Amino acid sequence: MEAAINTPKAHLEKSLELNPEYIDAHYQLAMLLKDEDDLAGAQKHLSKIIKLDESHMEAYFQLALILHAEGDCDAAKAKFQSALELDPNHALAHYHFALLFEEQGEFIEARNHLEKATDIDQNFTQAYYRRARLLTGPDDYELAKQNYQMAIDIDSEFANIHYYFGKLLAGGRRINQDGTAVVEPEDELAAQHYQAAIKLQPEDAKAHYNLAKIWAKQKQYEAAEEQYDKALTLNPKYAKAHFYLALLMIEIQQNEPDHS
Repeated sequence: MEAAINTPKAHLEKSLELNPEYIDAHYQLAMLLKDEDDLAGAQKHLSKIIKLDESHMEAYFQLALILHAEGDCDAAKAKFQSALELDPNHALAHYHFALLFEEQGEFIEARNHLEKATDIDQNFTQAYYRRARLLTGPDDYELAKQNYQMAIDIDSEFANIHYYFGKLLAGGRRINQDGTAVVEPEDELAAQHYQAAIKLQPEDAKAHYNLAKIWAKQKQYEAAEEQYDKALTLNPKYAKAHFYLALLMIEIQQNEPDHS
């Protein structure tokens, strides 16, 4: 007597036993196996789909994701390329292809694919954020700001966007109107974004530390000391926080009135 079939996986396997060329069943089983972290099993079914139908874009895309996760970057690139040849307007494929390029230090290619992702899907928060992170040169300052702001406009509760936007603004490295490189930090705005990051993610020692540096720069000694203390409470081994808190304490002592 045949064993009872009572799970989605079992039904999909039975479907394929009855019809080995059932593409939809191969795909659904591949996704189920992927969710179970059985990447080899998922890869087997996705490869079978491509043999049966070379125009199955999602099979190429999902296979590319698995190959990337397994560290086979060259094979992943080929599958991403195949997927995008079949559907150039697949925002997620551009995004994940960009992550692969970024991982390999090919930042221009990564930026290009992230730009395509946001052109296709103008509400793609992660794509705006990752693109902003890659816009690090002085000549990219305004464009980076635009991308961070777009990401925040879509999802204002994404702590990392606020944190890295704060870092960009606090650095202030940009190109002036006359074409010269300048450093003009936007400290007030940077502080606002660090505070937003802390509100969303209070355990982020780096956000407390960077906010403290701004307060110290503005001679807001008590506020700066409080933020350094919070950073060190969260991470007692934070060497830079110890160093800059020491400098702050020295500065406070030097500015105390002499009553002798």
